[in-house]
Amino acid sequence: MPKYFIVVIPPVEISTEIIGLQKEIEVKFGSVHAQKAPPHITIIPPFDCELKKLEEFIKNITHFLSNKLTIDIKVILDNIQRFESRTLFVDVAKNEVFEKLCKELKLLFNQQKIIKQRIEKHYFVPHITLANKDIKKRDFKLLWEDFKTREYQRNFTLDTITVLELNNGNWIIKSYLNVLP
Repeated sequence: MPKYFIVVIPPVEISTEIIGLQKEIEVKFGSVHAQKAPPHITIIPPFDCELKKLEEFIKNITHFLSNKLTIDIKVILDNIQRFESRTLFVDVAKNEVFEKLCKELKLLFNQQKIIKQRIEKHYFVPHITLANKDIKKRDFKLLWEDFKTREYQRNFTLDTITVLELNNGNWIIKSYLNVLP
């Protein structure tokens, strides 16, 4: 069964910068796992789904977004952080409007009964991954020392939600859903 997930992809200029950071990490530490998908903020983690069910969900998201009172949602990228000793990421500044939209999309997803309801293990922490999974613990310590004082601030207006599809081990763009009219 095909695998998908729902994300926010930053504009090309920001994505290019983040890919540059990921490539720097690859050269220094050999970590490439984060590069299997375009730079993104996950809204709905990967899930298995038949195409027909996905198309129905996309239709519902499109309807949901078209009925929202549209206001500009600014996404602010605010420096580099880590989850324990396994994930390095670009942090997304707290934004109640963005987080509310993400929660509403997750609720809509759960109502579709695409997958069995699962309990969230972690709080929703919007971020863009730079390195994870394939970096060794000893290398992660060096990586964190290298990145913990770097400043990285960018912002963009959320204009699309993106559906990614797993294809030969990499995530590719399946479709874009407009947030703004």
